[in-house]
Amino acid sequence: MKKDYDVLIIGAGAAGNAVASKIGNAETLVIEKKKIIGEPAECAGLVSKNCIDIMGFKDERFIQNEIYGAYIHSPEGQEYHIGGDKLHAYAIDRGEFDRFLAEKGKENGADYLLGVRVERVARGEKGITVKTKGEGFECNLLVGAEGIDSITRRTFFGYEPEEVLFGIGAEVENIDVDPRNVHVFFGNKLAPGFFAWIIPTSRKGKSARIGLCTTYPPPYPSKKLLHNLLNYPTTRPFLENIDIIKVIAGRIPLGYIRESAEDNVMLIGDSAFQVKPVSGGGIYPIAISSKACAVTIEKALEEKNFSKRILKRYHEMWSSKLKKEIVLGMWVRRFFNKLKDDEIEKLLAYLKREDVIETINMYGDMDHPSKLILPLCRRIPSLLSLLPRFLTLF
Repeated sequence: MKKDYDVLIIGAGAAGNAVASKIGNAETLVIEKKKIIGEPAECAGLVSKNCIDIMGFKDERFIQNEIYGAYIHSPEGQEYHIGGDKLHAYAIDRGEFDRFLAEKGKENGADYLLGVRVERVARGEKGITVKTKGEGFECNLLVGAEGIDSITRRTFFGYEPEEVLFGIGAEVENIDVDPRNVHVFFGNKLAPGFFAWIIPTSRKGKSARIGLCTTYPPPYPSKKLLHNLLNYPTTRPFLENIDIIKVIAGRIPLGYIRESAEDNVMLIGDSAFQVKPVSGGGIYPIAISSKACAVTIEKALEEKNFSKRILKRYHEMWSSKLKKEIVLGMWVRRFFNKLKDDEIEKLLAYLKREDVIETINMYGDMDHPSKLILPLCRRIPSLLSLLPRFLTLF
């Protein structure tokens, strides 16, 4: 294997593979610690239709099901429905998705080195030196796409996430749910600080991905969190007879990173906290950021200039599209974390109103939830009464 590369990407998850699939005319190496790309998966696997359209890749190998709406369950068991006949999202097989993107990266000329952990990154004579056990590589440009524990971020940037979530769930079969709708469950005894979900992963509603997120470190051991998910009053009726095929778990970093580009270095994906704070989803931010990353890399290669002056354009590009949602989402997180179950119940009770449901169905956007704020406030002026309490968080 070559030792010198134009671009070296650490991490063959969706973020690293998406960049590798888009870079043209570059000698690229992707190093991945897992022996099999995408295994184990650590993702709920629900992505917007818009996200798939932006990435420009759609394949039945990773598309499992089409989602048109959601049932919202309150802490006390009230059920509300949003959505209708419009396709909003896809349930995807995240492992297959990552492997599909890796194939695109290989077709684009990238080399892949699997089952190898990066032990050290540092500045070298050419640019950046990347050390693995027994091997060393040099590159002009390093892309850190290795996730929440990014050695690239900790070496060159020093930032840590503002908040971390812990998610646990399972792939299940022998379930009977409406395949067109996800289920979302709220309750501080079920999922403190976040929510739980059921995502149908078959078009017959007989298999699903279930899970919940909570604060990190979690308030209970993983086994108890999973037990609560299976036995909580609002989730139990759906999960009584299921067969658990595989348990999945992972951490999710939240917050806006002030810098994601340095001389010879860029960050993407969970390494750069590019995650939607309201939902914990990271694929849409990757779709946006990978394009900005590839464009910036091609510019740097063309000018043979890998300085921060050139690479910071990447940070500016993705921030122009994602910063608002991340910052606003973190504000919502701080507010939501202080709500008790009876307060969540009162807020969800607005979903009884037809005009509110119509507004959500018209303006709701799972990738840009901020678009819903003003239309909802027009429908529900009393929501403005929450503003003083909201502002006390800052």
